[in-house]
Amino acid sequence: MLRIRVIGKYFDLLSYRLRVLLLFSLVCLLSHVSLAQDIHFTQFNFSPLNQNPANTNLFDGDIRFVGNYKNQWQSVPVAYNTASVSADMNFVTLGNHDKIGGGVLFYYDRAGDSKFTSLHAAYSMSYQLNWGHHDLHTISLGYQIGFVSRSFDYTNLFFDNQFNGDAFNPNIPANEQYSRTRFLFLDMSLGLAYKWNKGLRNNFTIGASIAHLNMPNQSFYGDHSVTLAPMYNFHFRGQFKIAAKLDLVPEFLFQRQQTRQEFVPGIHLKTYISTRPTSRVALNTGAYYRIGDAPAIMVGMDYNNLQVNCSYDINHSNFTPASRYNGGFEMSVIYILSKIKKLKSNVAACPIF
Repeated sequence: MLRIRVIGKYFDLLSYRLRVLLLFSLVCLLSHVSLAQDIHFTQFNFSPLNQNPANTNLFDGDIRFVGNYKNQWQSVPVAYNTASVSADMNFVTLGNHDKIGGGVLFYYDRAGDSKFTSLHAAYSMSYQLNWGHHDLHTISLGYQIGFVSRSFDYTNLFFDNQFNGDAFNPNIPANEQYSRTRFLFLDMSLGLAYKWNKGLRNNFTIGASIAHLNMPNQSFYGDHSVTLAPMYNFHFRGQFKIAAKLDLVPEFLFQRQQTRQEFVPGIHLKTYISTRPTSRVALNTGAYYRIGDAPAIMVGMDYNNLQVNCSYDINHSNFTPASRYNGGFEMSVIYILSKIKKLKSNVAACPIF
């Protein structure tokens, strides 16, 4: 997903126009009328490139690696499994502190008796405008383009014409004629994010994105009227120091796709065991609630540039007769690599050393 900014003090006017354009784009994202449901993680802010392409390179460091895994509805005969990995980095920092970055994203999702499988590979780019003391403010514009393979296996499916009036008979032909059981399509997303960064323990990010801008065809029958509707995503994450060794981290996510939507508020505490620069260790404890569907508890730990969190959903929707209140186990891992900065000194070396 793309980010945009201008070089040099002689381009201040153009930079101002770009900021106006970015803010106008955000208004368009918020006001666009939404028209099915994609993968989602309970720990939505720990899967940044799945959430919003504008999150590409929107972190403190040089390279970020992210892994996510979700196993959902284990009590249902066929569990739902989702796995995702991504990496993003800063390509260049311009003279005016603006940044251009990119990243790659892969995810795998399999659901149900039909083994409905999605394989997604995407590339994202972003452009960040930075301004203020120590780059206090950042606006990031991101773009993502990917290829998705979708397939299914209907050998384990039951069809209504296989019932003979008294019982199911698997020897009766299904008479379902599919033109294909696998197809590949192009998928495009656009996003915008704003970050206020007062420091490692005082910051917040708010963003919006639209996925499936090109509304790709999704029919296994070759019906071109069946398309993947755009998905609209609005998200927030803050981190605020409230005591010497305690941070409060509020979060929320809202997503809408056609008539389906989800709203997930969440909050967790980051309790520091050590705050030394060479050994920063914190314990994460918190909870999320997917309104009308499932609460979730989360525990995890930060160790320097490594973050590991685990969560578990407790389903209480109309699906409980099948789920028996079992939701999904989820795990996220984030590792940020930062290059060691060389020390600069104008002092002559002591000949003794």
